[in-house]
Amino acid sequence: MRIITGKLKGRKIPNVFNVKDVSPSSGMIKGALFSILGDEINNKVFCDLYAGTGNIGFEALSRGANYCIFVEDFNKMASFISKISAEFNIKDKAKIICGDVINLIKKNFLETYKPDIIFLDPPYELRLSGKTLKAIAFDSYCHTSDYCPLIVVQHDKKEILHNRYEDYILTKERIYGRSALSFYEKEDL
Repeated sequence: MRIITGKLKGRKIPNVFNVKDVSPSSGMIKGALFSILGDEINNKVFCDLYAGTGNIGFEALSRGANYCIFVEDFNKMASFISKISAEFNIKDKAKIICGDVINLIKKNFLETYKPDIIFLDPPYELRLSGKTLKAIAFDSYCHTSDYCPLIVVQHDKKEILHNRYEDYILTKERIYGRSALSFYEKEDL
């Protein structure tokens, strides 16, 4: 895996395919995601939930995100992300948290870090996309304040997500082979 473009263009993220339950986003999906986001990434706080190798978060930083919060439940992968951020000399722009995503959301994670863009890509076989979206949408800070992050979900196209999660509505969806990218934004009320 390589960083596609930006300040870190061409930097390689080592192969971790031998690590259980880690399946990095393909270059095609990563390219499509950042093509859709465009300049919206600039100077934003990006959050990479179920980060795995950190592939998406590192690309966000390379393309101009100001800061990235990587959340990964698997300690070995959280350590890997920390090591790569040091090698890329961007440790000051990265916060690595090892923990369960849904539990962290319930413990005011979003209010603490206030990410502008939340990307989630849980392992497809666990079918956690809808559950995670629901946790974000029902989070008291997300639900009751003016806080309006863009939520992007990479999921198996067979995992059917709702068009609405509380105040968040599906604004666009793109299919790439087995995968889908679904974009949710807070509805203007």
